[in-house]
Parts: sequence; C-alpha cells; structure tokens
Amino acid sequence: MRSLQSWRELTGVETLRCDAYNDDPLRVARVAMRMPDRERIEAAAGRLAALGHPVRATIFSAIAIEPLCVCELSVLLGMSSPALMHHLKILGRAVLIEARKEGKFAVYYPLDLQTVSFVDAALSTERSVIGAKV
Repeated sequence: MRSLQSWRELTGVETLRCDAYNDDPLRVARVAMRMPDRERIEAAAGRLAALGHPVRATIFSAIAIEPLCVCELSVLLGMSSPALMHHLKILGRAVLIEARKEGKFAVYYPLDLQTVSFVDAALSTERSVIGAKV
C-alpha cells in the first residue's frame, strides 16, 4: 500500500477536492493509499495483455485442464508448432506458464492457481452472458 505522501508525489496533486461531484474528498485519499504501486499494476496489466489474445487464452485454458506438449497443443488447436511457440513464449515472458521436461518432451503448465481461477471465471461469465442472449 502507498502512503498519502507518495500519492501526492506520484500525482503532483497537493490537495484533494472535486468542485463538481465529490462530497467526501478524503474518499479519494483512502483509495489512493490502498492502491497497489505502479510496478504491481504494470505487471498485472502485462499478464492480462498476454491472456488477452484468443489463442493464448485458449492455450492457457487447455493446459489448466491438463499439461500438454507443443505437439498435443498443435493437434488440439490446429496450429503449426512455430505459431504455437510464438504464443507460448509470450505467456512464458508474462510469467503465466512454464515448461517442464517430461522424457523427450517439454510439457507446459500454468504457474499459479489464482490465474487459472481468474481465466475459468472469465470463461464462465462469458458463457453466462452468451447464454442469456440466446
């Protein structure tokens, strides 16, 4: 969490006030002090951006069900190995997945259960919304 002083340094705003709408100017200060720092927000945004591509979201969803190698992902998604490797590298750089050697193959795993839960929830919400439109 951030202090009010660091919030002032970050924003350059000395006093908190809103002439038009805000009856409680301290509310903004309370939220600002509890917000994650810029580095944490940027790291989270990078992970979300990596998952924002449909192919990468599909890859992540698949390996969350069961770890798979590139050959298996290629068959599952109908994609070439080089195209898959491109997406796997992006997911790896975002620290979302890792490869582990199993015999002759590198098998891809998601790195944390919170991200798996987040993706599952996003997919469930999407299914509910789509189902409601039909």
